[in-house]
Amino acid sequence: MDIRIRNTEDAVPAIAALATKAIAHGGHEGHDLKAVGERMTRTEILDRIRAGYERHIASGASPKEAVIAVGQVLVATYCDRAGIPTTR
Repeated sequence: MDIRIRNTEDAVPAIAALATKAIAHGGHEGHDLKAVGERMTRTEILDRIRAGYERHIASGASPKEAVIAVGQVLVATYCDRAGIPTTR
């Protein structure tokens, strides 16, 4: 998958989509693509993604590094709150 991140507005939907896909791929009941996507596109979640991405960029991370870091936290937080076991 080739993703071009030029700015925050490119990064936010890309992070939300990648996290949604990763979580839904786990196959946990109630956490299919549609259900996870609905949760990930809530304004408060998108705002948190935006803030996290901008914080990483301001700290000197590359766009790729920021996308990965924010995505990892997003997936881990979602899984923790939903009671989905995570693996490394």
